[in-house]
Amino acid sequence: MFRRDSNLNRTQTGSRSSSAEGGSESDGRSVASDRRSRRSNGRKGRNGGSRAKASFVLYVEGPRDRDILASWARRLDPSLARLVEDETVILGGRQPVRARDDFRKRSKGQSQVRGLIVLDRDHHTKADAAEAEALVANEKGLELFVWGRRHIESYLLVPETLRRVLRVSEGDDRVERVLRDARADAEADFSAGGGEASPVHAKRLLGAGGSLSEAFGVELRAGEIAKAMRADELHDDVRSLFGQIGRLSGVVREGPEIVIRTPRS
Repeated sequence: MFRRDSNLNRTQTGSRSSSAEGGSESDGRSVASDRRSRRSNGRKGRNGGSRAKASFVLYVEGPRDRDILASWARRLDPSLARLVEDETVILGGRQPVRARDDFRKRSKGQSQVRGLIVLDRDHHTKADAAEAEALVANEKGLELFVWGRRHIESYLLVPETLRRVLRVSEGDDRVERVLRDARADAEADFSAGGGEASPVHAKRLLGAGGSLSEAFGVELRAGEIAKAMRADELHDDVRSLFGQIGRLSGVVREGPEIVIRTPRS
């Protein structure tokens, strides 16, 4: 399980914003919209008392990213899921500059404010990644996480999970065949992969008209797949991200309780 790190400075307020993917500040769905203020007062801790919250903000590209992360978090600990649901800012695309500017407004130089930007790797080069890293290098409390695979959806391509979602009968190997063929095609066409673990374009594979949808005659939804995943099906990259979220937010894993007994004199 997880616990709140008592050594981390905490504040009582914060904000959450959400916008449609690709939205802009002018259309009323800006990163400044706030829902957390209605929840921050009177929030209860695990022991029933009031609980102060660390000031933390999570930046993601779109609402689907937030939903996927929240589903994965529920497999690890409910407090992580609440954190993702309450503290997420949706950027409306791959916009690390927008995240940095928003973080500056929120933190105003206060060292106790922490933030994390989560980006897809996409087709970007190592130079692009270095540029994003340089963007946050001098921002105290702000860090960057870039997926090792092409998209966050790439981590949904788990055969066992897909078989459950599609209700595939035993002996039906269509899921495995589609994934195998997709990887073979992608590896043949993909160039400048930079060591990417899976060059498959998961968004196309899972989307309407994708190979999996066509093979089974249904439209697969990323959110439903994420909800169906088990804890042991989460990739190490996913666990690494939540470790970083936990460290920055103050929600950290508790180790096993160790009791030392000394003999009575």
